[in-house]
Amino acid sequence: MLNTLSIFNTVRTFIWIAYFLLLTTDSLGQWKHTEKFIDEYAKTSRYNGTILVKQGNKTYLKSFGTANFQFDVPNQPDTKYKIASITKLFTAVLIMQLYEAGKLDLHATIKTYLPNYTGAAGDKATIFHLLTATSGIESSEAGEDPNEVPSMFLKKYTTDEILQRYCSGKMENEPGKHYSYNNADYVILGKIIEAIYDRPYEEVLRTQLLQPLKMNHSGMCSYQQVIENLAAVYSIDERSKELKNDPFYYIENFYSAGAMYSTAEDLLLFSEALYNGGLLADSSLKMLLTPYLESYGFGLWIRKLQINNREIVMNERQGSIWGTTTRLLYIPQEKITIILLTNMYTISLNTFQNEIIKTLIH
Repeated sequence: MLNTLSIFNTVRTFIWIAYFLLLTTDSLGQWKHTEKFIDEYAKTSRYNGTILVKQGNKTYLKSFGTANFQFDVPNQPDTKYKIASITKLFTAVLIMQLYEAGKLDLHATIKTYLPNYTGAAGDKATIFHLLTATSGIESSEAGEDPNEVPSMFLKKYTTDEILQRYCSGKMENEPGKHYSYNNADYVILGKIIEAIYDRPYEEVLRTQLLQPLKMNHSGMCSYQQVIENLAAVYSIDERSKELKNDPFYYIENFYSAGAMYSTAEDLLLFSEALYNGGLLADSSLKMLLTPYLESYGFGLWIRKLQINNREIVMNERQGSIWGTTTRLLYIPQEKITIILLTNMYTISLNTFQNEIIKTLIH
């Protein structure tokens, strides 16, 4: 009887080992397929930047193309990129940390924290409205030629001047009724962060997020600052097909709405801390990830997609400033992180990211 039981247990153990090896082999094969797909798609499409994909304990990290064409410097995994509006997600987290500390009311109006704010929304739009792009405030780029660099970025302004000149306009909609993506919302949030901490936004960002997470290769850009390993940004002229430098602009004027730089690995540190509870309490994270109008939460989109006959939820933060295009994506069900950073627009990142997801989800 004992021998029979022993034989049964041994056989069962071998079956489980075989099953585990089969699953592992299948998983590794799927991952190799993903790696091969990304390599081929990036090369065929002339992708210019860095790609990081992580699923579970498997990570793909590779760079393509050129960081500086003038001196033929290749993009590398440690290349720093302007991350554009991914900055907004950092600003949203800083706001939620203030909320958790009891220093900020999400339903208080702008003037509660910026009493000298002169815009029409001062006593109407709340912090919640600013976070969800539903403030109703006129766009900071209203009336500008879409083919030209907006005037807000052609002259160096202080953040107080940016607030007054470009973020204190008239009301276009009643707060909370219409989604209207607007840099002004997040500039105002940056000034509120400064007012509560009584410190510059850049310093708060560094002490509250970058240093604790050991994001040693991230920070705020400025036009005159020399940042080691920062990729130059280019575009391809649609008519002549010639490579061109990005137009001149003061990137620091994007401020808390889009002036950060980072690396793919630093952004992975931020993403994992955010979604694994290292930055916010579960209740705060739930609020941040609750979609409001146009599927927009606090500084990011929460989208439902049909991939390979499965519905998935994807937390998506996009960024775009001329030749700079970026993505920070997280799919919680599958623990998939996708980071796409480019310094030259060559392909649709929406298409690329969805094709990558298709190789990972079955």
